[in-house]
Amino acid sequence: MAATENVGKSPSGLLLLSAAPHVHCGLTVNKIVLTTLLSLLPAVLFAVYLYGFEAVRIIVVCMGVAVGTEALIQKLRNKPITVSDGTAALTGLILAFTLSPALPTWMAVIGAFVAIALGKHAFGGLGANPFNPALVGKVFLVTSFFSPMTKWISPVNSQPVSSPLEMWAAKQQVPGYQELLLGNFGGFLGEAVVLPLIFGGIALVVLGYVDWRMPAAFLGTVFTLTNFLGQDPVWHLLAGGLVFAAFYLAGDPVTTPYTKKGRWAFGIGAGIILVVIRQWGGYPEGVAYAILLMNGLTPLINKYLRPKRSGVTRHA
Repeated sequence: MAATENVGKSPSGLLLLSAAPHVHCGLTVNKIVLTTLLSLLPAVLFAVYLYGFEAVRIIVVCMGVAVGTEALIQKLRNKPITVSDGTAALTGLILAFTLSPALPTWMAVIGAFVAIALGKHAFGGLGANPFNPALVGKVFLVTSFFSPMTKWISPVNSQPVSSPLEMWAAKQQVPGYQELLLGNFGGFLGEAVVLPLIFGGIALVVLGYVDWRMPAAFLGTVFTLTNFLGQDPVWHLLAGGLVFAAFYLAGDPVTTPYTKKGRWAFGIGAGIILVVIRQWGGYPEGVAYAILLMNGLTPLINKYLRPKRSGVTRHA
């Protein structure tokens, strides 16, 4: 079971998280979204502690525009306005965690609008989108405004700095484990708040909102491959947005597989793609691309790794 900004929903408002036959687990969209938001609250507070007003600005703008865009689109389509379910707000918060605190406000506005309008409602709305909406907004911004999207500031003095993965790619001295855990470097918001994200992610796993197989496969693959390539595997787990992605992006039940085998395949595939991008790509952080590429493969994974039908006799 997973908890992210998107959930499949039946007409009764219950969740569809697996192949038939379906078992009612008692979880509703609102309950999953609220729990996920609460699990992110420590990370939000830590981001505000590190970056102050800049973090507040990015988070409030992304969440506000996401909610406003959802309401506007639903009104224009003569659909019930459902922003009270919190899914748009969560999409905005997820997007904010993928952005630099130095990003201009108007770019954050565009990213949140694209995430909801293109990433979610262009495909039919809640439960129908094949790609993670927040990452659609993120990749749109990276593609359109590469330079501003890769400018980072120090949480100490707000001066321009390089991110840990940029330092690593340039073979410079990189932050140590303690600095990575405490956000003592420049990067996007979700990269700088690793420690509270670890606790929040583990809480979702323990509560049953995130299937442990997905983060285990994703993190385990990155650890194994970076170790095989002679890199520091623990450093690669803590650097970039891997922790955030493993718990809060790769667990989306709409855009990721619904079978146990499928989740293993998704996590392993995302881990391989991420390591390839980090090791040989021109852009050192490939989390968004790894997740989106595997989102695109999810229908195939669901098709070929679906549970075998029981109680069916084949006739010649």
